[in-house]
Amino acid sequence: MKEITIILPIYKLDDTDLLMLDNALNSVVNFHNDVKISLICPIKLNSELSVFLDDSGFRQKLEIIPFYHKLKTDFITQVNLGIEKCDTKWFSILEIDDEYKPIWLSSMDEHMKAFTDVDVFLPIVKDVNASGSFMNFTNESVWAYGFTDKQGYLDNSVLLEFQNYQTSGGLFKTEVIKNNGMFKDNIKLTFSYEFFLRLTYNGVNIMGVPRIGYQHVNFRENSLFWLYKNDEKYKITENGVKFWLETAKKEYFFKNKRDITYVEK
Repeated sequence: MKEITIILPIYKLDDTDLLMLDNALNSVVNFHNDVKISLICPIKLNSELSVFLDDSGFRQKLEIIPFYHKLKTDFITQVNLGIEKCDTKWFSILEIDDEYKPIWLSSMDEHMKAFTDVDVFLPIVKDVNASGSFMNFTNESVWAYGFTDKQGYLDNSVLLEFQNYQTSGGLFKTEVIKNNGMFKDNIKLTFSYEFFLRLTYNGVNIMGVPRIGYQHVNFRENSLFWLYKNDEKYKITENGVKFWLETAKKEYFFKNKRDITYVEK
């Protein structure tokens, strides 16, 4: 029985998105026998996605379960739906413009067997720009000597000072996440930060896997964080960034989302 579900949200499927989806799914083929893929997709894309899966041959290569919905097509809502539908022991999140590295599953499997008390495993993430050029690494800091109280683990006190940790590409124990609450869709920009603060505050063990297991495209045009920085409709100012950082630090004590009112100073 497969114990890992890969959750892949899809918002639209123009030519560029189809190319990215093809690349993302191809990165899973290396370990297709051990995972199934949950595609979270608006119902209006049903026909287009079905044609793509048939023409590309991915239905034969991978175990794919599309979940069509009428919900908002934002990243947080779709990931939460994927978690709600997840029936495997573990899940991972794959963004459409990202990819797993071939070593991802073997690295995760090795650490799962050695560290049975860990509920979340985070690979070192290679961040690249839209052209594929290297930018930096993420999640690697937990292995710096003296950075955390327990080397290799992410803890709450470190998170209160440092915010840059990546959820996509990680491996999460499904029951633990469901019990501690999923992403809060009313928190902009710092929703993943609040998520990690909440998990560590509630005693969830998060460990870094010291191998590059995932490649993330940073600030691709029209991606969520690109919109926050560049689009007038979504742009978040410097004061806004400070507000959402402080909001994350206030809200992580609560499992469920509460009303948040933002006023630009």
